[in-house]
Amino acid sequence: MQCTLYPTAPTTFSGLIGQARPFDAIKDCDGPTTLMLIYNPNAAPKYGGFKKALFGHLSRPVISDSTSSSVCIKQCWYTSKASGTRLVYDNLTQITKLSAEINCLRWASALMGIVYDFINKHITMQGEPPFPIPKMRFVKNALAIADTTHDTYMLEELIDEAVQGAFVKYIGNGSVKPFEFTDDAAAYRAGFLVFCQHVQYLKTKGLAFIGDFQGESISSNYPYVVLRFGFFRRKLSVDGSPNNNCIVCF
Repeated sequence: MQCTLYPTAPTTFSGLIGQARPFDAIKDCDGPTTLMLIYNPNAAPKYGGFKKALFGHLSRPVISDSTSSSVCIKQCWYTSKASGTRLVYDNLTQITKLSAEINCLRWASALMGIVYDFINKHITMQGEPPFPIPKMRFVKNALAIADTTHDTYMLEELIDEAVQGAFVKYIGNGSVKPFEFTDDAAAYRAGFLVFCQHVQYLKTKGLAFIGDFQGESISSNYPYVVLRFGFFRRKLSVDGSPNNNCIVCF
């Protein structure tokens, strides 16, 4: 299927704050490109809370740091009141809902940027620490629109468990406390992500931090541990209990 791909442009937290206008996944992309999206539309999809996912690949690597062209293909769905079946939204609604998802990934990536800016500043002043600092980033993504049918998808670089290790949830969306791990490396990464949350919370003056960290379990073949996060908005207190005077978690 030939489609137009709108890769999400990299940005910074200060850049997002300075951009006082709604996000447009098409107009604000990192340059559109035309290529082939190859997948089996009859394959059984995986369903999440509001998105379904299929797996395929692009005719050439575009949205990944590696040479892989494999992608996760997502669309938003709803339950039909008449039949009780799960249906995908129309194309215009897909653009709206998937753009919101992409925008959340932009903010999450920018919030991680705050952390590494903080770390690099202290390394410049104090020198390298006597312990390793995990390098972690979120999956890269793009909006894709089929040239003929105008069917709309969000594409994410694929976390391949066969290469990048088992998919791990480090911190859930019901609490800011990390999961417990028997594996020392996973526990170390979870502890680092807790540190990231603290930096984000302090640097945004208590306005935002990232919740629901999940991603690969090893990084031996890649310079970064690649992360995803579950999409949700919820007011939380620091201990995870509902509170009207709290921050917003992504």
